[in-house]
Amino acid sequence: MRTVLTDSAKASRSELHAIVVPAGARPKLPADAPASATWSSDFADKSGSRLLVRGNGGKRWLLLRVSTAAKVTAEEVRQAAGQARLTAEDLEKTTVSVDLGMLKNDAALAQAAAEGAGMAGYDMGVCKSDRNKALVKKIQIAGAGTAKAAKAAVKSGMLGAEANLATRELQNLPANILNPKEFSKRARKVCNSSPKLSCKVLGEKKMAEMGMGSLLGVSQGAKNEAQLIHMVYKPGRKAKGKIAVVGKGLTFDTGGISLKPSGKMEDMKFDMSGGAAVLGIFHALAKGAECAYEVHGIIGAVENMPGSNAQRPGDIVTAMNGMTIEVHNTDAEGRLVLADCLTYTARKIKPERIIDMATLTGAAIHALGHLNSAVIGTDQKMIDKLKEVGEGTGETMWQLPITEDYRDLTRGRYADLQNIYNPGQGAGTIAGACFLSFFVEDVPWTHLDIAATAWEGPSRSYMTAGGRGVMARNVLEILRG
Repeated sequence: MRTVLTDSAKASRSELHAIVVPAGARPKLPADAPASATWSSDFADKSGSRLLVRGNGGKRWLLLRVSTAAKVTAEEVRQAAGQARLTAEDLEKTTVSVDLGMLKNDAALAQAAAEGAGMAGYDMGVCKSDRNKALVKKIQIAGAGTAKAAKAAVKSGMLGAEANLATRELQNLPANILNPKEFSKRARKVCNSSPKLSCKVLGEKKMAEMGMGSLLGVSQGAKNEAQLIHMVYKPGRKAKGKIAVVGKGLTFDTGGISLKPSGKMEDMKFDMSGGAAVLGIFHALAKGAECAYEVHGIIGAVENMPGSNAQRPGDIVTAMNGMTIEVHNTDAEGRLVLADCLTYTARKIKPERIIDMATLTGAAIHALGHLNSAVIGTDQKMIDKLKEVGEGTGETMWQLPITEDYRDLTRGRYADLQNIYNPGQGAGTIAGACFLSFFVEDVPWTHLDIAATAWEGPSRSYMTAGGRGVMARNVLEILRG
């Protein structure tokens, strides 16, 4: 899919010309379009309204209403561009042009248009024999000027969309295809596609030598061997700093001996969504996303199965940092995997800051519904930046507290820590983050709990059912620096 900035757009048999129209404004179509008297009364002056104007020779103009030019948001433009793409697919056009000429000249709006058009039209039917193939081959963003900032914005939007789509493609794969070794194979393939990227994978033998008893305890009931994936991106110039992005990669989570209810257990293929977002980010880096930092991507790819050798409630394991952990519930496994991933990151990589992404707690749904991801951590500067970025990308988040009182509730009776709070304490999302805080050493750290948003949320023109690719665009925006 090519996404380009263009001076102008023109409807044709192969091109849909979509015009984003602010409230209160009257669109003017070219001379070869039907007279406005034939269609203007059908185009309501309300944000979200749309009208397809049909001309001769297969020419089509799509009018998309947003808020006034002074109040229009990036999300409105993103939604409008997504609708333009969907309409173009329905009309079997090969090119869709999103015309922003009636809006203020703002690079953020150009980026949003490229994102919306790029993400829309994705078919989550990854294993369907008749899976829909995109008919649109080219996206044009028109009327945004030709300045360097506009060109960079369109490129950023295109690569953000690619990061999102790559993440969603991984999320939607079933666990019998995307097991831990397949995950590592795909990571190697991404990294092999660019000289700026590299990848190494640690198997269970190496992890055992390094003392990763917390991660390996989760894996011990599974036939498929766990993998710790370590990807590295190095910019072509001196790096601005070193950032590590860590993802939970539970390719399937049965809950282990603390077995989950059978209803909707098939959705537990999505428990690797944090790891998928990490690989989605590296996919964009491999495609040429601008990044001033040296970036390390760590994925703990594991299955949690109730085999005869599975971890039991009450077992005590020793993590890589030497802390002992009493396992009260084997379904609180993501934090056990991330514990060793975070220690590995802090000690072996020594980054300036760590961001982790994980479908960690169902409690996040009770706290925030499906509209916000939870953000918690010790790196307030990064938390504030991620919240700001999320407002622009439409992937918002809400900060929850982490204090010593909450951390103390994680301390165990028979071991240093226990992997869940005692019954009745509540605060499940905070509990998960507090547990992780013991494994980041002194590195500034941000935790993103995406359990509520990874595959559930409001339907949008560019985002419907299945995996949603949450946080890939947000973190990529941070890495652009």
